[in-house]
Amino acid sequence: MRDFASRIAAVSACGFGLSKAATSIGYLSAMGSVTRNVGFVTELWFMLASEAVSLVLAIVVASLAARGHLRPRSIPQWQALLVFFAGFLLSASGVLAPVPEPYSAALLGCIYGVASFLFCITWMEEFAYQDPSDSHKSMVAGLCIQTVLVVVVSMLPGLALTFVAMASAFISVLCHFDIVMRKTGVLGESAHGELSSACEVFEPVTARAFVAKFGTAFACLFVLVGVVGILHTSVLGSSFEHIVGGVSMWIPLAFATAVTAVAGLAALRLPDPTSVYKAVLPVMLALLTLLPFVGDYLGSLAGGAMIACYDVCGMLFLFFIVDAAHGHRQQSYLLSSVYMGGSNGFLALGLGIGLLVNYLSGDYDISLMTLLAFVAMYPLGIAFVMVMRRSMQGVRPAADGSNLGGQAQAQCLAQDANPSSNGALGRHEQAHEDGSRGDEGAVDTASDSLDAAASIPEERSEVFPVEPDWEAALHSFAEHYGLTKRETEICSYLVRGRSAKRIAEELFISENTVWTHTKNVYAKTKVSGKDDLMNLFEDEAFGR
Repeated sequence: MRDFASRIAAVSACGFGLSKAATSIGYLSAMGSVTRNVGFVTELWFMLASEAVSLVLAIVVASLAARGHLRPRSIPQWQALLVFFAGFLLSASGVLAPVPEPYSAALLGCIYGVASFLFCITWMEEFAYQDPSDSHKSMVAGLCIQTVLVVVVSMLPGLALTFVAMASAFISVLCHFDIVMRKTGVLGESAHGELSSACEVFEPVTARAFVAKFGTAFACLFVLVGVVGILHTSVLGSSFEHIVGGVSMWIPLAFATAVTAVAGLAALRLPDPTSVYKAVLPVMLALLTLLPFVGDYLGSLAGGAMIACYDVCGMLFLFFIVDAAHGHRQQSYLLSSVYMGGSNGFLALGLGIGLLVNYLSGDYDISLMTLLAFVAMYPLGIAFVMVMRRSMQGVRPAADGSNLGGQAQAQCLAQDANPSSNGALGRHEQAHEDGSRGDEGAVDTASDSLDAAASIPEERSEVFPVEPDWEAALHSFAEHYGLTKRETEICSYLVRGRSAKRIAEELFISENTVWTHTKNVYAKTKVSGKDDLMNLFEDEAFGR
């Protein structure tokens, strides 16, 4: 079955890389309608229309995915191909020649927005169901293919560019179709595992839980995208246009691909993207600070560095989406939609602010570089503060199974140190059984006391000289009482004193769903509340 996985990885790399190349070519050429771009700005009406359509599609798909109405792999990729072909054919055929330029550009932008959105979410969904090590290698190889093709196309005439873009999109769809056929036609162990995983039904997600889990990572990316948009449109038509206009787009793309390749292959699971922002945001802040003083000397170097920072973060975020889908068992459709919608929305916002900066600079005789630095540095500074706050506070892993045994020991010590904890937990559960939600604050306080006990010095650990095998104990406990997979997961949090609110945030589900599974666990184990469940688990799992 390893050969099967290797073939899937190779085909995925080819298809993903060609789809990225096709959409990059389509964007930089405005679906073949322009031959010159300023940085990544081609035709403003094209860009604004594509971003608006992507934002609308993202809202629709994210809403459906969050409510559990989208089945995994339910969106086909051939629709993206048809739309993509239609855009290039309309541009090349001259059908839009009589149409005023803003309207024709907006129409092509709408077509591009649909195609690029569908290509992105379908490939992210495919990688979400592959082994992380295989998906990372495939994505790195695909990004390298994209870079090579973009470099080659930059030296080709317009007609050849159209052919390469359409051929790349067509082969990408063939690769995607080949993967689907292989997984549905091969009755091997690996294929069967993939299919059963893909048929998993994901539970609804609350906006609050999503923001708590991924808010900082997404917000910093969106700020970065917006600032790059401000940089591009603010210098259009000015003496500083060379800052982005003098940048050959393949250079920052190649640099970003190299950085991403190193990061993608260095770890099977990439760190939270906020770790990358801690390096990228100071660089951009420094460049923006220098622009008013040495903007003429920095020139395209500053623009190229900022575009490269943007490319690095955008590429690494794709890895983050795949890893988040693995680690949190969340549909990649939701994560990809938020990524596409937020990026395009903030890029449009940045482009609009940049045009305003350009206008104010010309009409009120304000230094463009000073005004640009002033407008762009504030959001970047806020984003950097958010990143550092998160870094200082630390991020609690969603699944901390490796520390569960130690926490179970600490729980007993915490109960000795704080006898009122069990009473608070019991009162909360009893209040819920009576129809009330109880005092969540009391439960969280008790839970926090258990976490604090984990830091008790080692000399007290002789109370339990042998650390129990938590995972085996939990598995045995679940088998004994006939708990389902999700009930077992909920149970693992309950026996550590977690509240429904906290479980919902960590598992990315609603509190009502948590209470439903909690009641099932209580019924199957014949206990009346969390305190009884904790005692039962300790007695049966660890023989105490």
